[in-house]
Amino acid sequence: MRAAASAKPSPEDVAEPPSTADTPSPASVAALRRFAMPSLAVAGGMYALERLRTGYQQRRMFLPAEPDEASTHPQAFGLPAQDHWVVTEDDVRLHGWWIPHPRPRATLLFCHGNTGNLGSYLGVFSYMRRLRVSIFAFDYRGYGRSTGQPTETGLYRDAQAVWHHLEGPLGITRQDIVVFGHSLGGAIAIDLAAVKPASGLIVQSSFTDMRAMARHLFSPVHLIAKNGFRSIDKVASLPMPKLFVHGEADTKIPPDMGRALYEAAGEPKSWLTVPGAGHNDLHRHGGPLYLRALRSFLDERGR
Repeated sequence: MRAAASAKPSPEDVAEPPSTADTPSPASVAALRRFAMPSLAVAGGMYALERLRTGYQQRRMFLPAEPDEASTHPQAFGLPAQDHWVVTEDDVRLHGWWIPHPRPRATLLFCHGNTGNLGSYLGVFSYMRRLRVSIFAFDYRGYGRSTGQPTETGLYRDAQAVWHHLEGPLGITRQDIVVFGHSLGGAIAIDLAAVKPASGLIVQSSFTDMRAMARHLFSPVHLIAKNGFRSIDKVASLPMPKLFVHGEADTKIPPDMGRALYEAAGEPKSWLTVPGAGHNDLHRHGGPLYLRALRSFLDERGR
């Protein structure tokens, strides 16, 4: 009997010899490691540094008050305030107070500093009623009753959303809006004035940029600070009338820093030093000098 012929193997059953074309040699693997590992280490170091810088910024720059402090209301100071809510383009809900005046010479869009919340500025709002102004003040994201977490970009968005709220629901024209920024709020106000045509800008007790602030307060830790809030780069192009105010005895933000902002700004501009005033008490120390300068600025900005 003849043996059965073996079946011819199909192409799928035939194993191809191993190819060495795509297999790196030990030398090339070593070379890849030699060049790639330093790059990976640099990338990892940069990521770690960025995380460190971001954390530093969050801890040092943004200091919102405890939530229970946000319940303070301006009616306790006799101010006819109304609660308003503003939604930003990225769906953050901001809490604000609209404090109207029956015969306002202007409407102040008030940007507060990096600490506390609206309740921390009740004395300021009460004092500013002497200027015969309406006031819209708001808490940044993460402050007071506002939602979200504070970031530089986020705070810029917050101020722009409030501007649209003034022009929209409240019907305030740009000719009547003066942006007022205190301390960190000065940087927010300057950025807003760079994109919105306010009729005037008041910058009080503010700084040139974040790196300079960190150098003053935390040197030599400033080397890890992000150099954000660069007001010094924006202020020169602002066309509206500008008033820069600084306390002579301000130890938190030196008067020289406020003066540098003033000198970098283009005309029209004016400068006011408040004798004896620190960082947060200009309205108390300023007296008639302070009120007279602000009234004059508000009256003359449209001429």
